[in-house]
Amino acid sequence: MVLIVADDLSVLDLATYGAGAVAVPTPNIDRLARRGLIFRRGYSTASVCSPSRAALMTGQYQQRHGFEFLTPEGVDGGGAGLASTQRVFAGDLREVGYRTAMIGKWHLGASPDRTPTARGFDYFFGFLSGETAYVRAGTPGTTSISAPYVGARSFERRVDWVQVFQDWAGDNREPELVANDQAYLTDELTREAIRFIDESDPRPYFLYLGHLAPHAPFQALDADLSRFSSIEDPLQRTYASMIHALDRSVGAVLDVIERSPDGDNTIIIFTADNGAATYMGISDCDALAGGKLSYFEGGARVPYIVSWPRRWPRGQSDERVVSQLDIAPTLLSAAGVQTGRSYDGLDLSPMVQPERADEVIHETLFWRTGSEFAVLAGDWKLLSNTRPGAFPWLFNLSDDPEERSSQTFARREVVADLQRRYEEWNAQMQPPAWPASQTIQVFQCGRISFHEQ
Repeated sequence: MVLIVADDLSVLDLATYGAGAVAVPTPNIDRLARRGLIFRRGYSTASVCSPSRAALMTGQYQQRHGFEFLTPEGVDGGGAGLASTQRVFAGDLREVGYRTAMIGKWHLGASPDRTPTARGFDYFFGFLSGETAYVRAGTPGTTSISAPYVGARSFERRVDWVQVFQDWAGDNREPELVANDQAYLTDELTREAIRFIDESDPRPYFLYLGHLAPHAPFQALDADLSRFSSIEDPLQRTYASMIHALDRSVGAVLDVIERSPDGDNTIIIFTADNGAATYMGISDCDALAGGKLSYFEGGARVPYIVSWPRRWPRGQSDERVVSQLDIAPTLLSAAGVQTGRSYDGLDLSPMVQPERADEVIHETLFWRTGSEFAVLAGDWKLLSNTRPGAFPWLFNLSDDPEERSSQTFARREVVADLQRRYEEWNAQMQPPAWPASQTIQVFQCGRISFHEQ
């Protein structure tokens, strides 16, 4: 089992999804799609990193445990992150004989009880924070580009919590610093992932490869930049190069799996934690509204490709609504693990079989971040907030995928129904376990978004 998670990546960034004015050619992600199933309406549970990853790793809405905002930066992540009640499904896989590794970005807590090796992974190689440098600024053969809202932040790994470490569970040793910050991060994580897959160990494995790409800081290899000389804007050119490096990583992982004896029985999932940071001018706003920090489709909808040749259809698309909440129960079921816990997601394997292709997978999905909330039921999408004087926006995504024309007053009965569903769901959730550190206002895709994080 291999779960590959990109960071701040839109479906519109990938030629694989066949949309987007600035989509990057992604031949290896195309290969993965031909090997599996593309979900056209896959959703994350948050529009920023930490909360969506909490749901991804547990199969439960992060608000059930108060994980609503980003974990604070700092040596121990402010003592925030995964609660003891949040069970990471890697631990269940390890208990039935899987070897488990987390390589890349964690961002679910940095105190000793919240690191990957304390939460179900045998091995960790990566960083605990929300971002780090891809490469030390000024390294020959690389380019670093400042960007709006980011500037030159993170071009150097200057503090402990953005360093790259490796750590083994149960060895009673402190994590070891990986000091090679002149190696390009995307490629370095890929090499480590391949090393783990290639280990001569007969046990099945679960690999969580959490790439930073194409999240800021914007740094690329000059060899990759040369492929995109036709893009005039240097920031957009760098962004495209970072996606190209991500696609190269997917290809390297595919290569090592396809030459293995169990290649056709290896599940590979490719997704992203949330949509692109369109407010930086790096992605596309034409086909979907909004982006990261919003619950418009550009912020909540993500790439979502699943490949399991032995059991799943190959080279097909699925237009049904699925959630990253489904990943944990799907993988646990594939491994034959019954935990006795309840999940907000579903095992997708039965649902993708031809005889069930017309069944609805999720009737309703919910989002909440501070005062902002959203509800999706079929093609109806409600976006609102609890600030005084606010009123909801209602969109029909089949008629209006760009979310340009609100139906709030024309379809008041739909608004009332979705509002009722949200209130019932919200009553089951917990308040935030720690406060937001800031509220951000951004203008993206012709919309103003306010986001607490």
